[in-house]
This record gives sequence, structure tokens and C-alpha cells, in this order.
Amino acid sequence: MRNRIITLIFLCLSQWMSAQSFSEKIGTLMQLVTENEVDTLAVKELVKTMVPNGKEFKENPMNYSMYDRLEGDMLYYTSYKTADEDRMSIEKLKMNDKPYYSIRFLVSSSYTIEKDGSIKYDQPDYEYNSDYESVKKYCTRAMSYKNGKGNAEDAPLLSCIYTNPESKRSLMYWVVFDNAVNDKKGNRIKEFKIQDVELWR
Repeated sequence: MRNRIITLIFLCLSQWMSAQSFSEKIGTLMQLVTENEVDTLAVKELVKTMVPNGKEFKENPMNYSMYDRLEGDMLYYTSYKTADEDRMSIEKLKMNDKPYYSIRFLVSSSYTIEKDGSIKYDQPDYEYNSDYESVKKYCTRAMSYKNGKGNAEDAPLLSCIYTNPESKRSLMYWVVFDNAVNDKKGNRIKEFKIQDVELWR
């Protein structure tokens, strides 16, 4: 009976996550990976709904890590053949048996801004559709650099710190655009990158 209840919960959760827009899924993903007790299964189920159209979700154990103090654990990814293909790569790392994530999506979400301020996507049914306003709302504060702060509106990069309002854990996220983020005519999002702050301490 207990297993049936758990299965039903995850079925409902998966349906809810599948119905979200891509930017909403990004927000949910950032929230999940910064909880005090990370539900790694919920993260994996969400990531499965973020696979590019026509691609297969893949996972492999990781026996390496690019980051000091952290060990590799699992890699979730989609394969690709050309440099401009949509793809995702999610490294699940661990330190003292606690999970940390490094997340990357390469996308091509192009949109124009109508006179009334509404967003019109070039590909209405594209699974990675997102725009500046929909992704900047997760920005708790701008990233700080030695030569100033991120998020200059004349730059093609959104660079932010997201802080989970409950756990107070933080991560860094970047969104790369073709043009300056404040372009009033429209833009194209090319990349999302999300990393736990522990990766750089």
C-alpha cells in the first residue's frame, strides 16, 4: 500500500512538472537542489521532463570531478552530434554524502517583444521557450565581481545569485543572450548554467 501511495505521489508530481513552462521548471529545479535535504529522486524526475524534443534521457555514474573537495556521483545528459544542437548536462556531485549540482542547458529560444509588451516566440511549441522577464525573477541579487556587479542591462548576460527562501542555501546562475538583456525588440536565449556556490568555495 505504501509503495502505491509513493508511486501515485510521483505520478502527480511528474504530471505537474511536465505542465510547467521551461522557465518555471528552472525555478523549481533551483529550489529543489537548494533544499536542506535535497530530494535527489525529485530532481531526477524533473530533469527527465526537461529533455530536448526527440532526445533520450541518459545517466551514467561519474568517477571524476573538476571541483576541489567534491566527488563525482552521477551524470544526467543528452547526446548530440553537432555544436548547435539543444542539449543538457547535469553533474550530480557529492561531499560528505551531501549532493551538489552543476547544470547546463544549451538552447535556442528566440522571441520578439510586441508593442503591448507581450512576448511572441519564434517557435510557439518549442520546449525551451523562455525570455528575460521569465528568468530574471529568480534573481535574489546580482552576482558580484571584482570589477563590479553582474546584470548590466547593456550586456548579453544575466548573472545572479538565487537564494532558497526556506533553507537560505544559494546557487549561482547565468543566462546567455544574443543581444543586451534589455533589448526592447526581442532576443534569443542560448544557454543556462546553474551551479551550487559550494563548487567555488
